[in-house]
Amino acid sequence: MKRMPKQQRGAAMIIFIGLLPVMMMLFAFAMHLAQQMLAHARLLEAAEVASLAVAAQNEPTQAESEQLAKAIVDFYIKDNVGDLAVSVDQDACTYASGCMQEAGELAPSMQTDVVVQAKYNSWLAYREIGIEDQFELKGGSLSKRYLPKPVDVYFIVDFSYSMSWSWTNGEPKFDIVKETLARVVEQLRLYNQYNQDKSRIALIGFNKYSVRKVSGKRVLYNMDIYDTTTETVARMFEDKPPASSYYQYYDYYYPKNFHDVPLTEDYDHFLAELDTMTANARYAGTHSWQGMLRSAVVSNEATNLNPDQVFIVLSDGHDNEITYNGVRTNRYLKMLVNSGLCQKLFDNMRSKKGRHGEAISVKAGVIGIDFLLDKESNGFYDCVGEKNIYHASQGPDVYKYILQMLNEETGRLK
Repeated sequence: MKRMPKQQRGAAMIIFIGLLPVMMMLFAFAMHLAQQMLAHARLLEAAEVASLAVAAQNEPTQAESEQLAKAIVDFYIKDNVGDLAVSVDQDACTYASGCMQEAGELAPSMQTDVVVQAKYNSWLAYREIGIEDQFELKGGSLSKRYLPKPVDVYFIVDFSYSMSWSWTNGEPKFDIVKETLARVVEQLRLYNQYNQDKSRIALIGFNKYSVRKVSGKRVLYNMDIYDTTTETVARMFEDKPPASSYYQYYDYYYPKNFHDVPLTEDYDHFLAELDTMTANARYAGTHSWQGMLRSAVVSNEATNLNPDQVFIVLSDGHDNEITYNGVRTNRYLKMLVNSGLCQKLFDNMRSKKGRHGEAISVKAGVIGIDFLLDKESNGFYDCVGEKNIYHASQGPDVYKYILQMLNEETGRLK
């Protein structure tokens, strides 16, 4: 191989020496840029983890949120100089604020923005090209936690005599139901902290009758006063007159030991009214259609609707037989459902609009209290669908299934 002439070698050396400062500057710049990129990636990772952790908290104060975020960022970032500056900002996106409608969101959310600012010592300092001894970086991460929508819940509760029988650990079924509803109320209180529009709850009781409190007194109502199932369903949204005086005062067979609680967000009032109720009427049977027909009237009269309407039936036994068209049958609810009872009830709610103009979603389910519903004879299978029929074999199952229908998640993170 021919060697480069001496003159050319000299020229190349001169060029190399001339470019050496530029090369050193480029090297310093590349090192500084690499350090910044690594530090910034670590800072963003710390901010993201802190943002998710803060968003997942329940009812934190601002100070608690900032303390948690600072602890996480301190754990991630070890090569900073001095203290890290960490700020936390949270903002709710709800129906009432108009944010959901503008963003096209399907559920309210809480957005958590964590911003981190840190100072670092430079690996190389080269002031001639602007690389100082120290530099600062700033970055943040936004997490979105989807929150439970405000709901209107209609509990349609069986007050037949068998609800007073012992169940889990010897405790009566109805007492367990009361305790469960109290726990659900506390869960709704928790959900309400995120929503300007509050979740509401109603109780609609039934045995052989529906019962309301009128001027402070309990009054029996028969919601099934027509001769045919077709007419009963056709007029299901019409209110009914009180039952005759004979039944009002015949307490031995039809004692008035419960009453409806209209849809309310006053949970203390709801619990106080529930506490006065019992299910110990010895000759009180089970006519579940009384509860379903009454729920049609109550839900139809409701105003300022929340976007989710939830109907939950709690019952522990088969419907009693009645005589219909001269034939004894225990399938009367099934007949009403076949005539359109549930379809009409749920379609009526879906045809309405929520308080902010949003579409209405309807969910419905039945919880058998230590009771397996018979698919062939029980009308609830056709009413709510098999996947929405639950069997509570133990007391804690009642709470579990109610939350499942209410979507017990406290939010999902994004």
